[in-house]
Amino acid sequence: MRSRVEAQLERLGWQVDIVLSHTCPLRYEPREAFLDGIDQAKVDKSTELWLDEIEARLQYRRWYCGHHHTTKRIDRLQFMYKDYDMLGNGY
Repeated sequence: MRSRVEAQLERLGWQVDIVLSHTCPLRYEPREAFLDGIDQAKVDKSTELWLDEIEARLQYRRWYCGHHHTTKRIDRLQFMYKDYDMLGNGY
């Protein structure tokens, strides 16, 4: 999967308008939304680490994710939970 995604991004010159992902790059992880009783040291963060690598190389306008069940915006990344956003010319 990773090589397929990276090949597509390479084909696009690492430029997209919008990214939709379930989880987020590790650097944006909303620690305040972590569930009590879950030892984060035992949670696999390999996808989040990979998304960090993607985000560092990628030129994008907006990134949407929702895994952490919170509504929050950091820079160009939007955590979606019980909300939505209309996509159009303004993104």
